[in-house]
Amino acid sequence: MEETKPENAASETEGLRMPLGAHLEELRRRVVYSLIAIILCFIVCWFFKVQILDMAKRPHKFAMEKVGLSTELQVLSYQEGFYAYMKLCFITSVFFAYPFVIYQIWQFVSAGLYQRERRYVLLFLPVSYAAFVVGGLFGYFLLIPFGLQFLIGILGPGIQPIITMRDYVSFVFMLTVALGLVFQLPLVMLLLSKIRFITPDKFIAWRKYAILAIFIIAAIVTPPDPFTQSMTAIPMIVLYELGILIARPTRKGFFFLGGIVGGGIMILLALYFYLTYKGGDVNLFDTRGEVQFLYPEGQAWEEVSNHSHFRNGITLKTGSEGRTALSTKKGIDMSMDANTEVHIADSLKIRLKSGQILVSVKGSEIPLEIDTPNGRIRTERGTLNIVAKDFLTVVTAVKGDAVLVMEGEEKKLLEGRQHKMSIGGEPVDIGAIINWSEGVLNKPDGKE
Repeated sequence: MEETKPENAASETEGLRMPLGAHLEELRRRVVYSLIAIILCFIVCWFFKVQILDMAKRPHKFAMEKVGLSTELQVLSYQEGFYAYMKLCFITSVFFAYPFVIYQIWQFVSAGLYQRERRYVLLFLPVSYAAFVVGGLFGYFLLIPFGLQFLIGILGPGIQPIITMRDYVSFVFMLTVALGLVFQLPLVMLLLSKIRFITPDKFIAWRKYAILAIFIIAAIVTPPDPFTQSMTAIPMIVLYELGILIARPTRKGFFFLGGIVGGGIMILLALYFYLTYKGGDVNLFDTRGEVQFLYPEGQAWEEVSNHSHFRNGITLKTGSEGRTALSTKKGIDMSMDANTEVHIADSLKIRLKSGQILVSVKGSEIPLEIDTPNGRIRTERGTLNIVAKDFLTVVTAVKGDAVLVMEGEEKKLLEGRQHKMSIGGEPVDIGAIINWSEGVLNKPDGKE
């Protein structure tokens, strides 16, 4: 029986043997087909590049709204946007053409495989694509948004990050593609064990070296911070243990994998709790009338109640009869009048979108920053009354001084003084001015 197996295996491929030149010609043909598929997908993606970028920006938007910063991406040169769109469309086209490329690879290698190996590979390919998609979705929905939030959050107040379109596209798709490939690990391990290239015992013996290699790989493909590195490394370790379990199912392996999964979930939940609830709590009191709140991840405005406790990143809005007062851990007290909307990025960064607030700062080494539609206000100690409209913001220094920033220029506001902030001038009734000017022009001659 041992002698007939190689003879039967040889007979399976005997009629499929080709000379080297024919193999190279077949390889060239498959590569050309794959390139044509990628080019066609690229052309289609180019017509939808704006929509693709908008979808890719969602993790960035989630993270920046969490910390109260602008969600817009920047470009530092005229050609940067073009190159970034090229990279975006190319990587997206590779993603969509991936099944066809895999099919071309299968067509090339299948002729040299035994029947048993073909069966394994044929089962492996669709599962491989599904694993690639799952890995990409893991990065898109979990790793990237919370990783970005961590990286931006540790900057602290007073630092304005400049996120370029080129860097963001490279960052997102490097992580997405890397995680898509990482999620192939259990399938690769299963395939290697099935074709008896590496036994499950070897995978078990190499576990400690594999974990070390996983953390090194995670450090290379992710930003150099412990959160994103852990969020990448922990799933990779779970996938490695899952590969061992699939290759050789055992009761001990199930318990071991369950322990790793449970521990990993606990670590990620702890990190998530730290990111979501750390620092700057907001306490509301003396709430009257209609007062609503909204978090960046929320879908609709919700009503608040007296003595409500919130976290940073909240947006508060009062109705026509609504009033509320709040305080933060950094010693900021604020009262909101009716028809007012305020976004609290953190304890020392507030955005007044519209309405009127009275804000008091007890004293801080880092100044409180208040963004308005017409400029920025900074104060380290004192009380300010601020009324914000579309074209005009009126700032009154009730107690202490403040610094007003408009169009890049700073102006000091002294205690007891008031200043009107307006970018581009205040709105006027153009129709009335035109009517008046026409009357003046018609008066000298007394005729139309």
